[in-house]
Amino acid sequence: MTNAETAKILATLAAVYQNFQVSDFNQKIWANLLEDVDFRFALPATKKLIKSCKYVPSIAEIIETAKIEKLLQFERQEELKIESCGNNQLSGGNARVLSSD
Repeated sequence: MTNAETAKILATLAAVYQNFQVSDFNQKIWANLLEDVDFRFALPATKKLIKSCKYVPSIAEIIETAKIEKLLQFERQEELKIESCGNNQLSGGNARVLSSD
């Protein structure tokens, strides 16, 4: 995650949790600790945590939930691939039973 992306996460947290203060110092710490986390998963993870946490989520909670989001997205993509393969086999009205071989 970039510094700008980390800033978006922190701004989101600060907008929701009134006692959460963002400073240059804590932004640098968060950016350093979140550098290996993909923003595509961190932002939805943060939003999910905000909906369920009374208090500011920790960095560890964001990382853990981002990993779960990544796995869920992978699973959805695999399901779509399987569905697409099934539809290709059945296209044109030629429904065939696939062998288990």
